Amino acid sequence: MKSKNIICILFISTVLLAISAFATDNTTTSAAMPMKDLPEGFKLLAVQTASTQGINMTDEVVDFFGSKDIGLWNATKGIYVWAPLGQGYDSIITLLTLSSEEQAKAAISNYMSQPKFQLPPYRGIDRFSSAIINGHNTTEVRDTARGDSLRFLYLWNNRNTVVLVEGNDTRSKSMELASATGL
Repeated sequence: MKSKNIICILFISTVLLAISAFATDNTTTSAAMPMKDLPEGFKLLAVQTASTQGINMTDEVVDFFGSKDIGLWNATKGIYVWAPLGQGYDSIITLLTLSSEEQAKAAISNYMSQPKFQLPPYRGIDRFSSAIINGHNTTEVRDTARGDSLRFLYLWNNRNTVVLVEGNDTRSKSMELASATGL
């Protein structure tokens, strides 16, 4: 009887330690959301988390779900404006913290496997390329924007955190915003 109690206490302690470590990592992720000293032209409009009233974060990160299991997650989303109202679209940084680096890689794979990314954005333009952001090899995703312009997205993981930066139609400015995460 005593050995069952000891095993239960050890199990509960292990679970609490894992939850504590996960919560600590989420704090780091929230701190990585750029809020000041932004690249020229970008202004922070809003930061969304699970506690933001009226926001369902599952809907906000649905593109990371797919055939590969990503397990438990926590997300923070920063919304930035870079052009006068009505002349541009929002730029967004999504930080998705998972329990492990393997799950972060699974989330990236799910994101890149979306049907909308199966064809090039325009004839003669590759959908995916690569770039270096903060010393990380990242995937540059070229998506359609308004008119015939491209929107530059950057996707990578820093250990168990997935970083998705949905920039604007200027590659260098989009890379600057991605670099502002520090991840």
